[in-house]
Amino acid sequence: MAEGSAARSRSAILQILAAGALGCASAYAAPAAADVGTISLKKLSLEELMNIEVYSASRHLEPTQTAPSAIFVLTNEDIRRSHATSIPQALRLVPGVQVARVDGNKWAVSMRGFNSREANKLLVLVDGRSIYDPLFSGMLWESQDFMLEDIDRIEVIRGAGGTLWGANAFNGIINVVTKKAGDTQGTLAAAIAGTEEKYTATARYGWQSGERHFVRVYAKAYERDEGYSSAAAPYDWSRARRGGFRWDWSDGDRSAVRISGDVFRAETGIREDPTLVQDVVHEGRNILTSWNRRLSENNSLRAQLYYDHVDYESVGFTQRRDTYDIELQQNVRAGTRNALVWGVGFRQMRDHTQSGLTGLVDVLPLRRSDQIQTVFAQDTLALYPGKLDLTLGIKYEETDYAPAQWLPNLRLAWTPGVDQTWWAAVGEATRTPSRLESDLTFFGSLRLGDEFGAEHVRAYELGHRRLVSPRLWYDVALFYNDYDDLRTTEAGGRARNFMYGHSRGAELALRWEATDIWRIDTAYTWLLMNLGLDPGSTSDPGQPRYIEGLAARNQASIRSELDLPWGVELDATLRYVSRLASLDYPGYTELDLGIGWPVRPGLAVTLVGQNLLHAHHPEQDFAFSATGMPTEVQRSVYGRVTWRY
Repeated sequence: MAEGSAARSRSAILQILAAGALGCASAYAAPAAADVGTISLKKLSLEELMNIEVYSASRHLEPTQTAPSAIFVLTNEDIRRSHATSIPQALRLVPGVQVARVDGNKWAVSMRGFNSREANKLLVLVDGRSIYDPLFSGMLWESQDFMLEDIDRIEVIRGAGGTLWGANAFNGIINVVTKKAGDTQGTLAAAIAGTEEKYTATARYGWQSGERHFVRVYAKAYERDEGYSSAAAPYDWSRARRGGFRWDWSDGDRSAVRISGDVFRAETGIREDPTLVQDVVHEGRNILTSWNRRLSENNSLRAQLYYDHVDYESVGFTQRRDTYDIELQQNVRAGTRNALVWGVGFRQMRDHTQSGLTGLVDVLPLRRSDQIQTVFAQDTLALYPGKLDLTLGIKYEETDYAPAQWLPNLRLAWTPGVDQTWWAAVGEATRTPSRLESDLTFFGSLRLGDEFGAEHVRAYELGHRRLVSPRLWYDVALFYNDYDDLRTTEAGGRARNFMYGHSRGAELALRWEATDIWRIDTAYTWLLMNLGLDPGSTSDPGQPRYIEGLAARNQASIRSELDLPWGVELDATLRYVSRLASLDYPGYTELDLGIGWPVRPGLAVTLVGQNLLHAHHPEQDFAFSATGMPTEVQRSVYGRVTWRY
């Protein structure tokens, strides 16, 4: 019993130390009821797809083709035809996004480098609600498993987004936009069973509750199997339950109100060392309401309020956290040349964090209340109406974890014709310290993060999009990121800002309609990082090289969608990821295949094979683990039945 307690204590210390090493308006002239936009995206032509209106790039609806950002949109149809069972799987299709499966229940997702389970330079939103975890400034993807059928699109913005979205929009933003309740009427039920996806069951029902009132409710449950390890059972199973609702009302073209909420409970297993395992429970609930009001043809207001509660329990620590967030925004078109968006935001987070080794390792104070206050403004000036636009923006942000920041942004878009856009941008963003980085304390008084402040990036970007023909479209983006004040671990384990460096790269997306029934999507990413330590740093000299080698230098994918007679769909995705030098993991190529057919109207059956080229292969390591036994991703097969009525 004493040995088990000691092992548990050692594991908890390692876990905490590793953790310590580690936020819509309508268009200016659009109806307020448009919210952040929902559109039927199935079977659109290339010209229609490039004109999908997105919100995340500029905080107003604008066509993807003319957005002055490195933006990529995953439509609901893209997600369905990829046969992904989770958001990270779907994100593998996006250029510039590094996605790796750590084990059976954990993911590493980042943009433009710095990838790991603890990746903390990416802001993730759901309908504008931040879901990144302020405990370590990263994402617990295993707990954010939404009903994919209710996602309208995923807007992915690569590059610094601090001006519009604030702290942690460091290297990019992912905004998951869900469908309106009016677009999910009727009944949907789906079931998955397979070798790794042991089971998934989803159900949703939508109805019209009044002349202009629409409602939906949903429920989802799943259980996933363990990964593969040659040394010992990895104990990385997972299971979760989630449910929620959405209610929408609009008066036609002036006002719109939305209320939605979710509850979830996720349970996962972790092997801490060869003799110790633990069960982690992560549960929470949230409610969000938004109001959009069109004051005039050129003036609209938006208000959003949400509350989020989270409980996290593990051997190392437990946390109970409440978040309150309010945001006000106005979009104004002044004359024929200026389009202004400005707003204010306030967020308060209250938590109680308890270490499993009180007195030895603590997070102090045990209770903490923090605030984030922001003011932002961005103006788009038509220098040459319809051809050349200049965007200038700035955000002022105060947090309790770092000094106040000014985050500027400048963008230029040139549209010589309706078929192409050139754009360039320079912007800044910060990554503020997390709760663990700031308050981790040893022996009651040795605080490791008191001298750790915000990390900074200045990003330079250049891009071009073009519809070459009705059947061929491409989008290319080049970037150079200049980093300063990155986190280092100095002598005695203290956190400081003694790392600097830069990264550069290229990202390409290409879509080709080979025939009326065959579509091919290609994505390629090239990334090169160079990091260094400031003079006087006592950090391990190998730390910069280790961080550089956690993201693949090259990755590519080719996705084929073929529509066969009688409604049969044949889909294939071939993915390549080059080696991870820091982990000495070899590069790999994998193949996913899916075939779906309608048994009868409203009933469809799908058979999917994933990672078919290898029985198992490693993709990423779990930094919290002290096992020395990397878990590998296994080949899997699953079947799916979907019923709609």
